[in-house]
Amino acid sequence: MTAPSTPPRRNWPYAVVAIVVLALQQGWDARQITTLAVSLLVLIAVITAAGDNRE
Repeated sequence: MTAPSTPPRRNWPYAVVAIVVLALQQGWDARQITTLAVSLLVLIAVITAAGDNRE
């Protein structure tokens, strides 16, 4: 028997928002938060691209 094909769950947007909100609550500067958000999104893009190439 094969397992039913289900689409992968995408929870990373919630994690990025939670991390950015925590940074805001800790009093980070806007420039630091922007750098953090961009870094997280680039990391996610690299991981997603690497995962798409798996066979």
